[in-house]
Amino acid sequence: MKETSPVDVRLTSVRRAATCNIDVDGEGRVLVTATRQPLGQSFFWHPDKNQPAPDPLPLGDKGIVGDTDAWVALTCDGPTDGFELELGISASVEHIEPGTSRALFARLMAKYLAAAREQTRCGQ
Repeated sequence: MKETSPVDVRLTSVRRAATCNIDVDGEGRVLVTATRQPLGQSFFWHPDKNQPAPDPLPLGDKGIVGDTDAWVALTCDGPTDGFELELGISASVEHIEPGTSRALFARLMAKYLAAAREQTRCGQ
């Protein structure tokens, strides 16, 4: 296993993105992203047409969860400025019991969102 990532997701107007990759046996298995952008710029997700349609995910301002990923977008009132924040988790699911990946991604995203809010000071 090989993991490449920054220490945290403390994003600023200068450090606008953070990515964590987890490779197992040389193959990408998990990708976790955080992206910050100025207020008023929305994030758009284009679901994979080869996958079943995603379900709404009641986290942040809007969110979706699919069989292989979860995405959340929210508007943050930072201590000095506001910004938009997008969080994403995608993973290889061949080792997950069929029919359980959406619930797993939803739980992971809830934990990731809580940590990202704290580190980016979103909502504080």
